[in-house]
Amino acid sequence: MSTADEQRLFTEACLHGLRARLCDVAKLARKVAGVLEVPQPAPA
Repeated sequence: MSTADEQRLFTEACLHGLRARLCDVAKLARKVAGVLEVPQPAPA
């Protein structure tokens, strides 16, 4: 395996990990947004 192939595989693995992490962050953000959208009594 050439160095270029190894670098490409490493880059793809990193991108895959980043994409998975971004999906988790997006899910968390949607959950937080859902909580924030719940009507709460206005402070007196």
